[in-house]
Amino acid sequence: MKKLLFLALAGLAFTGFGQSNSIPLAEASAAAAKAPASKVDFAPELQAVTAQLKQKFDAGKTSEVDLAENLQAINALIAQHVKDGNREQLARLYLLDAHIYADALNDKAKARAIWTQVARDFQGTAAAQGASLSLAKLNAEIAAEPDPKIPEGLAVGQKFPGFNETDLAGRPLSVSAYRGRVTMIDFWATWCPPCRAEMPNVVATYQKHHAQGFDIIGVSLDENRDALVNFLPAHGMAWPQYFDGQGWDNKLAKKYGVHSIPMDYLLDRHGIIIGKELRGEDLGEAVTKALTQN
Repeated sequence: MKKLLFLALAGLAFTGFGQSNSIPLAEASAAAAKAPASKVDFAPELQAVTAQLKQKFDAGKTSEVDLAENLQAINALIAQHVKDGNREQLARLYLLDAHIYADALNDKAKARAIWTQVARDFQGTAAAQGASLSLAKLNAEIAAEPDPKIPEGLAVGQKFPGFNETDLAGRPLSVSAYRGRVTMIDFWATWCPPCRAEMPNVVATYQKHHAQGFDIIGVSLDENRDALVNFLPAHGMAWPQYFDGQGWDNKLAKKYGVHSIPMDYLLDRHGIIIGKELRGEDLGEAVTKALTQN
């Protein structure tokens, strides 16, 4: 197990592992921003908690059970000081939380979520700069990794396994080509009533956000090529489509275990799944949020 950089993060602490009594990042940032300008310094309390945690980490006691008592104390510390106005120290509490998820619990999806929120909600702090650097490092590591094997169920937080095919017009089509843009992989068919019902919302979302960095890759489970070719322009679907004419035996549908449609996966700029089976307003909200994040 990697050792956390306690010396570099001296004087910091972290919140509980998703415990219900911990204060959400956005709420904590807003409360700190409204606090008096005195910015109460609670570094001594942080240093005491950090020293206790360091002892446990040095002894190899790093499970949630081992750290339960510390986590309760830290949550209480956050609740006590959230309105003291010290955004820097408050942000560093959450920053160390992310390091624990990444380096001790190997839960990089949760670490990514925390770093992203710290960078967004605590702008102007050194902690936010550190979160941005950690995100950049993690993204570089993910980009260098080979595509993972397809799991039983692709889950939010996982890297979407890529593919290299050609689209309906014979042009190269791959997930990696869309790196740097928020992308939806949309499994559908012209003969699918729920797909057709949802399509106006998908088209509207694409038209609204495409210029901002949103793309769609369609995977059609049609068997009739002419039906698909005629359907796309008639409904304003300007994005590329993968089609092999095999219906439910579609190569990519089988690869990703798609057994019902419509089925979609929303990927962030780094190819990480950040949403799935998004419909109606949920799709637009998820795309808007993704475009505002790193």
